[in-house]
Amino acid sequence: MRAENQRMKKFLAEHGINAVPQYIHTGSLKGCWRLYGLEQDGYGHWIHQKWFGNYELQDKLKNLGFTDFDRTPLNDFSGNGGVFSVFVRGHDELLEGK
Repeated sequence: MRAENQRMKKFLAEHGINAVPQYIHTGSLKGCWRLYGLEQDGYGHWIHQKWFGNYELQDKLKNLGFTDFDRTPLNDFSGNGGVFSVFVRGHDELLEGK
């Protein structure tokens, strides 16, 4: 995992968010972080965390200063198919490790 993604993962964990981050360096989503969350079900299978209706998670990210990829506030429809897989902007200071 790249250093900036490790810093973001640690930052999110310190704020109670279990997510896998990936900074996007090129393309149409350049400058965004992809955040997604996986958790295990009762059988040990990996499943995506819920996004749609998960206002606690959405509020945590909003309170940390994240916005949707188009710089609008995060909402239910920011996720991908109702699961915690979002493209967000914010906290570019973690790119340089400051």
